[in-house]
Amino acid sequence: MRVRPVAVMLALLLALGAVAGCNADGTLRLPTGVVYPSITPVAGSTGVTATRTFPFEGAPRTVMVTIDGAVLAGAQHAEKSVIRFGNARENDWISDYYPAFAFEKHQDDFFAALIAQFRAIRDASGLDPDRYVELMTAYAQSLDYKVDPQDLSPKFPIETAASGSGDCDDKALILGGLLSREGYDVAILLFGPEQHVALGIKTDGPDYRGTGYAYIETTTKGFVGMSPDSVGDGIKLASEPQVFTLGKGTKKFGASAQVAQILSAADTAKKRAVEIAGRVTAADAGLELLRSETSALKSRMDAALASGDTATYNALVPSYNASAASFNDAVASRNALVAEHNGIVAIDTYVLDHLDDRPGVYAYIQAQPL
Repeated sequence: MRVRPVAVMLALLLALGAVAGCNADGTLRLPTGVVYPSITPVAGSTGVTATRTFPFEGAPRTVMVTIDGAVLAGAQHAEKSVIRFGNARENDWISDYYPAFAFEKHQDDFFAALIAQFRAIRDASGLDPDRYVELMTAYAQSLDYKVDPQDLSPKFPIETAASGSGDCDDKALILGGLLSREGYDVAILLFGPEQHVALGIKTDGPDYRGTGYAYIETTTKGFVGMSPDSVGDGIKLASEPQVFTLGKGTKKFGASAQVAQILSAADTAKKRAVEIAGRVTAADAGLELLRSETSALKSRMDAALASGDTATYNALVPSYNASAASFNDAVASRNALVAEHNGIVAIDTYVLDHLDDRPGVYAYIQAQPL
């Protein structure tokens, strides 16, 4: 889930010959500016059809888009670094770096075709604006998580769709490109120390660390507004993210409060399951003592009966019966605890098994005795 360091390349003077000039005193006059990643289509390249089937709200959904080969080849061969030259300030490029990938103009037809597929699903299923966000999120999360060890730069969304895979920044960019084009206010959340990228969507409900955005993790399944305990190889997201907006969308995600309730209920279920498991362990220890006591009484009764000592046998019978009854009652109590524990665990399991169905999980949680 690591995002690779953003590459910044300073152009060589020879490369600036076409745009540089000389001052009156003969010194070299360099332009000031930043060149961002862009696509130059490669004529004659063969197109591909990208098909993806993914689960959403308990049903498989499929999107299929034909990708222009010339644009795809141009994206694959494009320079992914930033070229900064002249007197451009060191960090002027950062806020526009990720948008350069999401909004590169040659991808407009690709995004239009992909969005048409999502709109068709939206209209057929009667999805509201929040569920529509979750539909596109489920698609991005379904793309295979894969890190390219050779190329440390982000990929253009058209590349990610064509390969059906990408790492954290690749998957965040394709989802950000989709949501922003559909009018949502989204932003890249960059965690520099952890080398991780996530997406944020504007919300009036519970947000992520005061950013005003609900967290979206694209590398794994999860609700919109559900931040992970860790990413990658157990890395905790301890740093405050840098926030870089994508596009000019204004629509917000309105189900953050429901997601917060779901997560709170799941957390309560986990804590209760741990507490009840401890009680089951204690009950098992008590059962073992009762079992030993009952077994010892039974052994004494058998010995008395074998020796013909009926008086001792008869005297032990009430104690044995009481001990056996206590044991049976303890077994019943222990089994009731186990049943309660399993029921609580089932709540957490249900949530984890239905991360693509926020409305369904919310309705389920509301019906649980937590």
